[in-house]
Amino acid sequence: MRMRCLAWFCLACGLSLLSGPASADEPAWGEGLSDRELAIQRWFSHLTHMQGHKADPWIGWYDDGKQLDVTAFRYQFAFGGYGCVAMAARTPAYRDLIARQLGDLCERMVDRRTWCYVTHYWDYGDDPPDPCRYENVMYTGHLTQLMCLYELMTGDMRYSEEGWDFVAEDGRKTHYTLEKAVRGLRDQSLASPSGGICCEPGLVFADCNSHSANSFLLFDLLHGTRYADANPRWFDWMRVHFRNKVPLTREFLYVIYDQKKEVFYPVGDVGADCWALGWGYPWFPDPGFLKEGWKHICKKAKWVTPEKGRAYAVNNKVIGCCGGGSLSVANSFLPLAGVQAEGKDSPRAREVLNWLEATYGKPLDTDGDGRNESYYYNVCPKHYISATGLIAAALATDGDSMRTLYRTPRTEILAAPTLAGVDYPNIYVRAAEYRAPVLRFVVLKGNPSFSGKTELRCEKITGPATVLRDGQEWTEVTREGDTLRIRSDVGTEHVFEVRCGAAAP
Repeated sequence: MRMRCLAWFCLACGLSLLSGPASADEPAWGEGLSDRELAIQRWFSHLTHMQGHKADPWIGWYDDGKQLDVTAFRYQFAFGGYGCVAMAARTPAYRDLIARQLGDLCERMVDRRTWCYVTHYWDYGDDPPDPCRYENVMYTGHLTQLMCLYELMTGDMRYSEEGWDFVAEDGRKTHYTLEKAVRGLRDQSLASPSGGICCEPGLVFADCNSHSANSFLLFDLLHGTRYADANPRWFDWMRVHFRNKVPLTREFLYVIYDQKKEVFYPVGDVGADCWALGWGYPWFPDPGFLKEGWKHICKKAKWVTPEKGRAYAVNNKVIGCCGGGSLSVANSFLPLAGVQAEGKDSPRAREVLNWLEATYGKPLDTDGDGRNESYYYNVCPKHYISATGLIAAALATDGDSMRTLYRTPRTEILAAPTLAGVDYPNIYVRAAEYRAPVLRFVVLKGNPSFSGKTELRCEKITGPATVLRDGQEWTEVTREGDTLRIRSDVGTEHVFEVRCGAAAP
């Protein structure tokens, strides 16, 4: 009897090993993107690759004709792109959409229309204008962070290997690679008394230096360099000297340091605080600084609760940049700091998101078919793109998720089986993840008028593979090399599993 029981036990163990780890030990599959996030993705696609960066004018983007203020193209492109990245991180095995969105935004960033303002601040003599040459971390920091994120998310190293040209109005070109731009920022940081890099001539903002610091971190991650060695000196100086010391004020940080006069402007803003903290958290050497700052904001900011479950912080109307000057814009920066400090269920961050949703959230029909397929936050005509990117980043972030993304190589993800292409925007991808030996993805109809069957293209499929749809074996599959082409209707949302090297259960 004992031998028979032992035999059955061994058989059960063997079957368990063949089928993989017990489900109780497996983490749940990622939930992917909500309907709201899918609609925001659709809106950013409308603004970027579906329009094309060569369009003239750039329809839907705010253009004041000067590009000097926080309404400038560079901020719209950057915050829109960062929001797209945060959402794309939720579908790691599906990267085609983020490649198109970020690729378009990077090309817009190097377009002269984005950096035409530089001659307002700097004299280039007989040389062509070069937006990365002098100070201007408010441009170069965002440019390099966007390009580093493009390389991180896609594995396409075009900006490091081929580079790009800045083309002046007279046609003269200045060639850059990503490392040249990153190195220029690092050299300015090392030459600075504080480690901070100036935006406008002589003025250092903690906010914009978060993006150069993120670029150092990301470029090192991608290429094995040591540019982020410059970050601790700036961090140590900033966390002490940028702290707001003006009596009877509520803000955590100053906004501006005048490097020439060695003085801080005695003003702060809750939006600027959360810009520095929320976008600083990925690179901060000490993550406790975010938590300290968020605790201060929750306690000291002037909070208004228009109704239960909704709240906003009163901003500094004197500061017309860096998140200030506008109540809606300032509050758009808050949730990302909160969800990183306390997790996605952060009470105060959730209240601000609820207020933004109720006050500014708006469905939109961008393709003229009478259906609202897109979604954005109409905070004001000048800032709605940046604000939507900021809110999207907060919706897709939970605790250390963004910090981990910025610090973790994606070599294995990029080499693994992937959902390489769908018929976007007719088809949306809610979730896509690979856990050996299963590539799992969830697809649904994006365009309500779409009917019939669609093709889902999977790549890097090695060895034998079985496809399941909603738990049942699916046979409308063709294969050529490591590419699988799956044909399916999308009348309802479907869950697909490609079991690599294993038969269907």
